[in-house]
Amino acid sequence: MKSSLEALPIELVERIVTLLDLRDIASLRLTNRNIESKASQGYFTTFFYHKNIMLCTNTLENMVRVTSRGRLGCQLRYCTITGISGLYVATTLDLHDYARLLTEAFLNLKKFSPRGRLASLCLRVIARAQDSDGGLREPETFHAWRDIWTTALHIFDVTMLALNESHTSVDEYLDVFGGTIGCSLAYGAFLSLTEKFPSMDSLRSLKKLMLSLSSSHTYPTEQLTNTATTAPEGLCQSILQMSGIMPELESLDLHWYDVGSNMPPTLVQSTTSLKNNSHSKFARLKECSLRGVYVSENELLEFVKAVHPAALTMADVHLISGTYTSIFEYLTLSETPVTYYHLDDIREGIDLVHFDVPGGPKFRYQDINMGPSTLIRQMDHVKEPIQYRITRRRPLGSGERRRWCESKYREYGPLRQAVYDFVELNSPVDFPASDNSEDG
Repeated sequence: MKSSLEALPIELVERIVTLLDLRDIASLRLTNRNIESKASQGYFTTFFYHKNIMLCTNTLENMVRVTSRGRLGCQLRYCTITGISGLYVATTLDLHDYARLLTEAFLNLKKFSPRGRLASLCLRVIARAQDSDGGLREPETFHAWRDIWTTALHIFDVTMLALNESHTSVDEYLDVFGGTIGCSLAYGAFLSLTEKFPSMDSLRSLKKLMLSLSSSHTYPTEQLTNTATTAPEGLCQSILQMSGIMPELESLDLHWYDVGSNMPPTLVQSTTSLKNNSHSKFARLKECSLRGVYVSENELLEFVKAVHPAALTMADVHLISGTYTSIFEYLTLSETPVTYYHLDDIREGIDLVHFDVPGGPKFRYQDINMGPSTLIRQMDHVKEPIQYRITRRRPLGSGERRRWCESKYREYGPLRQAVYDFVELNSPVDFPASDNSEDG
């Protein structure tokens, strides 16, 4: 005779499950097979939507097992792949083993998951040290920035190869180290995707891309493929050409981290190449964010025209030549599609742009009052003229100025090897509420 609980309809068991925490649900599922079946539907499966996968053999082997037919691991939708830096340098054999196992797991998802694809994919790096008992712990400090960059490159290579080999789609969101401070991908590795995988279809329905790039660094020569990852001649022109493998992209967030090894590349090689390459555009792009990039006035103007976003964010964009006059005129033209823009701490050369609007600056200057360096406009105010000023007056040595500079170093570089600490960069920052003392 069935117990009263076992006799309940599946809809009622499902309702009960929503009121329990995961540990209690697990205990309930151990009652018997009938209860297990009823309690493993709907709400319970949501606990398997998210998974952070460490890029190591044991974890990947387990992922292959839990994503096989009939296993709840097939419910995975939001996947984070994390590489561990500081333990060892992965060999070519290791990388091929990781790629093989990740490909097998992605194939399982493609065949056995309800959706047959991933909704989002995020790439991350963490630093770990080994305890005396063999366990892993976060070190108090981690200064080997090249190890971080090398790990990032390995994660990216392995993941992209597995996606391509399994033909597993990522539909909504791809985050390439955009959520980690002090870690970026060498830009040649990202821009060479179309050369490595000419027929790649895994990103064809991708809606949002967030990526942090930097100039190349010295890393081991052992790679998954023999394709060189040297950078194209123009970063933004090449980004536009990526529209061939991401034709449905609606949101692009491009972050640049200055590792200090050489001058960051300009966004495009020439305005002519953009004008003549009408097919290299993201036709569905609605939002575009440029953060920390270096670019000339003409190159930036042609890039913005090419992507024609409705919403544009420019934070810490450095003009290496020219002024913002033509860009601001374009944003405020009645016929342009821009309905929102956010301009924050942008520069002409080394000079910070201050807007002629009510408000004060983030730090003070000697003997002059300047407006704010942030301007956000939307709706009816978008087409109002943008007036701005720059000053070459000396900034006062205030606490505000010091904290402002430190926040820029953290987010955009230049990477200062003497003080770089990956653990500290990714720890919460607790600055004093105010400090107006003069210190220089």
